[in-house]
Amino acid sequence: MDGLLEAFSPAFMQRALAEALLMGLVCGLLGAFVVLRDLAYTGESMSHTLVPGAAVAVASGLPVLGGALVGGLVAAGAVALLLRRADVGEDVAVGVVFSGAFAAGVILISLRGTPQDLDSLLFGSLLAVERADLVIGGLAALGVTAAVLMLSRRLVVAAFDRPWAEAVGLRPGLLDVVLVVGLALALVAALRGVGTLLVLSLLVAPAATARLVSRRVTTMLVLSPALAMTAGLVGLELSYHRGIAAGPAVALSAVAAFALVAAGVAARRRVRPRVVVAPG
Repeated sequence: MDGLLEAFSPAFMQRALAEALLMGLVCGLLGAFVVLRDLAYTGESMSHTLVPGAAVAVASGLPVLGGALVGGLVAAGAVALLLRRADVGEDVAVGVVFSGAFAAGVILISLRGTPQDLDSLLFGSLLAVERADLVIGGLAALGVTAAVLMLSRRLVVAAFDRPWAEAVGLRPGLLDVVLVVGLALALVAALRGVGTLLVLSLLVAPAATARLVSRRVTTMLVLSPALAMTAGLVGLELSYHRGIAAGPAVALSAVAAFALVAAGVAARRRVRPRVVVAPG
């Protein structure tokens, strides 16, 4: 036990742990709805839109995470406008806007930034987290948790039966906006820790793992953030004791948990029926 606690003696490791727990909570909660709605591609693509906003913020001397959030929301608005056209499908709109935003961000960084800026945005810098990052992560966690607690039933209904949700007046279009904004908050909260290229591992892997072993969505909503936070803890332990990069270690821990659980579930299904997640 002393060996496990030793990793968190330095102040920077304590800040890294707090950040890992916050981004695990946010990504775990939102990741459950990302998996239920099959929005993994949208989540990955949206993470790329944080780059141009962050690059503009760096060039202007403004907070990086604030710029990243603005960039994500602007890109989401552009996708919404494209979707009004009948001849543009959702995949096309997402692919065009988000890939274009990512390319613009990389160009901005190459013109005004440094290779270190690019590495931090793409792969995170969990061990360099400051108190200001924790404040932003805490606010994101508070907002996402409050939204999920208030709207979880409506979001679940819209995920499983959108026509029925429209019929009973739940306004799934507005719920989509809430989900996108929450996703942007989750991505910004995780940007400092794991970067834009690895954040999908925390959004999808813990939620997918929880879905494999959960019979109800309520169970999945509890288990998914718990797994994401555990991946953060394990990743930091590996980083400290093995001298590897913290962000990739956290991402790999989440993916490894999914692989182990998937293998176990596959073995059990040889003798038992498949587990299906039910609403509620």
